[in-house]
Amino acid sequence: MVAILFEEKAELDFIYAFEKTGYLVQSGCRDEWNAAQLKEWDGRLREYRRRVAMEGRTIDLCFRLNYESGRSELSEQRRLAASEFGIAVLSAHERGISSFAVEQIFCEVWLDAVVRRPPGSEWDPTDHHRFDHIDMAPIRNLLNQVHVSLIHTARGISIGALIKNRIEKIKAAGATADTWFGRPPAPGQEGDSEKLFVVEEVHHAIMQSEQRGVTQGVIESMVLRSWVRMLVFNEHEDEQFFQILDQHWNEVHAAVQLHMTSCSGLLVQWRFKRSCVSWLDSLTPIPAVWLKSVQRWESCCLGPFLRVRLPSTHCAHSAEAAAVSL
Repeated sequence: MVAILFEEKAELDFIYAFEKTGYLVQSGCRDEWNAAQLKEWDGRLREYRRRVAMEGRTIDLCFRLNYESGRSELSEQRRLAASEFGIAVLSAHERGISSFAVEQIFCEVWLDAVVRRPPGSEWDPTDHHRFDHIDMAPIRNLLNQVHVSLIHTARGISIGALIKNRIEKIKAAGATADTWFGRPPAPGQEGDSEKLFVVEEVHHAIMQSEQRGVTQGVIESMVLRSWVRMLVFNEHEDEQFFQILDQHWNEVHAAVQLHMTSCSGLLVQWRFKRSCVSWLDSLTPIPAVWLKSVQRWESCCLGPFLRVRLPSTHCAHSAEAAAVSL
């Protein structure tokens, strides 16, 4: 019966109330039900609507760029792109689409931005196996390692009262029964249609960002952030884990970019910037995981893919990596 209601595009609060009560109370036949049944039905409708409203506010809190408060053009671009991707997630949430479907599409869109496709090939949004050859586990482990490195270096790691309040709200939303956060994907064709909807929403967010002048590099960075955001949701990771990564997103992004140079097709252009020098030079010692990534980059770039000559290994750590498709 639930499957039929979904096929008929019934309102999600109506489906929820049916699942909880076993009743189908339609507006034109309320007189067929007694007062107790109507009270239970209406209570379930209100319950669903309250929960969805709370989850919507939580998604807004999660995708808001809390640590990017500057007025520079780069800061504004980051905030704009993060906001657009937050809207895409809200759209998926309102449709009751699985949070795992949202995570998967963000991951695929990000990989599509940083991994070269064969010349002349087009991205098929229905092919969800095109990146099966890429092992994502090392990237997840890298996030853990960067997190540990940030904590051990204790470089400006601070969680203020405002952020602590946000963390508690996010935790509360994730702890409620039947929460959207961590909802498993729908099976079969329904799951495929969910993913296609998310693809359309994410690409609409990208288009909106591009039309408002957001660069490809910023879009790629914010898509990665959105994937990590959803990953933390679905794995029920401690929210403070994400907040620390987000507070130092430049470092996180650079570390992941260095790791991804091991995948064929990346063209890495090194742009030396004083802002990157300051935070990388402060690492004592430089995290081994980043050193290995740079060494791997140097080895894989020797030959036809070499675009720049790094003056020294330490200088390589003082650079910002920007990856674009070949």
